[in-house]
Amino acid sequence: MKRIQMESTGRGITRLCHFTQSRNLAHILGDCKGIFSRNRLTAMGLPHNPTDSDRYDGHGHFVCCSIQYPNPYYFATARGRDHLFKDWVVILIKPEYLWAEGTKFCPLNAATSSGAYIGEGYEAFASLFTVSPPGTRFPRSERHLDCAPTDTQAEVLIPDPISLDSMIAIAVESKEQAAREICRAELQGIAIDQRIIIAPDFYNRTRLSKMIRQGSRINEYIYGNEGRHDR
Repeated sequence: MKRIQMESTGRGITRLCHFTQSRNLAHILGDCKGIFSRNRLTAMGLPHNPTDSDRYDGHGHFVCCSIQYPNPYYFATARGRDHLFKDWVVILIKPEYLWAEGTKFCPLNAATSSGAYIGEGYEAFASLFTVSPPGTRFPRSERHLDCAPTDTQAEVLIPDPISLDSMIAIAVESKEQAAREICRAELQGIAIDQRIIIAPDFYNRTRLSKMIRQGSRINEYIYGNEGRHDR
């Protein structure tokens, strides 16, 4: 696990990402005090709106995350399924789960071949950053961001729960959405103690994927602080 930590630090990995419909925030910040897996939420009878109700990866007791940026393609696909509720958030999580016991890795979408490419340990982690991971459509170029896996759909599977204390920030698409999330939380008697990050490029599949492969950092800024900063 120490090798994973050293590699993560060397690559400049500062966070993991987990996206969900913003209506799930009330449960994450309130009832659950963290992020639970689909299986745990179902077993406990807690209301939830699953992003992936099928879980063809066979790991419904894990929480799906990505490294540094959300999966551009699946995030866009998931958002397109619900024509009524349009607001989604990306929860930014401390990277320490990468070297935690039980975490698993997949160099491409974890559902591929029913989870056949999912592995555990340093070699599985390192496979995310090889020049041409098995099954990937795009080999890694010299310009590719060091902190980002070769395949933008690569996944990190974390045994639940992910604690509230591990949540660094909540990323949204716009200032208008940030205001809506704060208002929704207040109406439900919940405070959003985490920073809110405005990151419109997270919500642009083509641009996000292109910027990662070209080695460009995504522009983000803290809500309430218009001074832009890069991640």
